[in-house]
Amino acid sequence: MYPISSEHTYENDMVVFDEGSDEEKVYVVLSGAIKIIKDVRGEDIVVEVMRQGEIFGEMAFVTGMPRSATARAMGTATVGVISPEALDNEFENLSPIMKKIMQSLVDRLKKATDNSLGVSFIRKAPRYLKTLPVRFENGHTFLETLTRDASCGGMFISTDMPLGYGETFQLSLTLPDGEKPLKIPCKVAWVRTQTDDPENFPLGMGVKFLRLDKVGHNRLKRILQQV
Repeated sequence: MYPISSEHTYENDMVVFDEGSDEEKVYVVLSGAIKIIKDVRGEDIVVEVMRQGEIFGEMAFVTGMPRSATARAMGTATVGVISPEALDNEFENLSPIMKKIMQSLVDRLKKATDNSLGVSFIRKAPRYLKTLPVRFENGHTFLETLTRDASCGGMFISTDMPLGYGETFQLSLTLPDGEKPLKIPCKVAWVRTQTDDPENFPLGMGVKFLRLDKVGHNRLKRILQQV
């Protein structure tokens, strides 16, 4: 039924993929069962159990974001990896609007799941008015611009060529500490393409950091807190 590129057998509680990992394979359960686990404030919550014939792991494939949950075997389970080439071919044949609809549906499903588990989306990281040089790719063009409202969880990037809402990309952030720029996977949280007050409300996009390691977090925090 599905084009399978490889099969793998897992014993009880073995990990298929971890929450937060960059792995983007899509799987189908061939036998046994796989439990999908979400880390909620340090507690593992089973949000779904996938059984024979069911597909899992599609969210990371569609959005390009890190895994939003962990997948573990329940007893002995065999899963098939659906051919990445076949999936890429199917996805690329979709129209741009259908791709956006799929990405939107996946985003809403993730938010609904997180909300049902009590995961808060309230901004926790304080913002600082800091001007820092940033670099990102828009299509085949690398743009260099500035950020002016930053935190250790995200920032506003001033640009008249923002990416689209929900797009993921890698940001290169240069800090004035003489070290290499931070390479940060990001997602566009909101976009401003029109303004009547470019001084106070410039064109640009608000981005959320998808992953920032401890070393990078501490570097950025130290710079932001400097007067």
